Amino acid sequence: MTAFLSRPAVSALGAMAAGALAVTILVLAPVTAPAAASTTVLSIDFEDEALGPLGPPWSVAPPSGPSAVSVVAAGAHGHAMALQGDVGEGAFVTASTALSTSSRRVTALVDIRPSAGSAFVWSLTGAGDSIGARRVRLQVAPGTGVLVAQTSPSGSTSCGPLPAGAWTRVTLVVDARHEPHTFDVRIGGMPTACTGVETGLGPPFDGVGVMDASNAGWGGDVLFDNFRVIAK
Repeated sequence: MTAFLSRPAVSALGAMAAGALAVTILVLAPVTAPAAASTTVLSIDFEDEALGPLGPPWSVAPPSGPSAVSVVAAGAHGHAMALQGDVGEGAFVTASTALSTSSRRVTALVDIRPSAGSAFVWSLTGAGDSIGARRVRLQVAPGTGVLVAQTSPSGSTSCGPLPAGAWTRVTLVVDARHEPHTFDVRIGGMPTACTGVETGLGPPFDGVGVMDASNAGWGGDVLFDNFRVIAK
């Protein structure tokens, strides 16, 4: 016996077949590259350093006059570096320590406690096409209490006040991933007028340092602690 299917039955089978052939389409999210990892290339807090003259890994230029740099007890802040600069003309001292990174973006941090009226320099150094381009100096000139960034080709840029008699975290971020290279400065975690400032400084970055300049009026007592440089 031959069986015949009615039109409704054929339609039902067609619907079932269509359902069986349904295809699920998956929408895949775009693949993003993982964020570049941060690497700490310098970290110094002086807690394991003996009180007295500053030693390795720091290199201290022979001071001229009574200026000196040493490790001291800084109360609740623990051990810290003390820059004791004589304000007479020709008196100076520098202290620097080496680091090495070819990263094109670095963040340098330091805690600073300047005494009232003190004048000093803190700097990050690296490669550049001139002496001025091979560093960014963050400095406070005599009697100003204002942190100024100095580099080439932008010259001097006033960032903002640096409180005397208190610890303040100062942050310098140099971005050499694009042209022109730029840097930002934060004081106490807050943005300053030194944002997106042009610099010739770039990798390899090779050191940080402090200085009592030999110019008359530069000097006074300044404490530094918790030096860090982070590459990313």
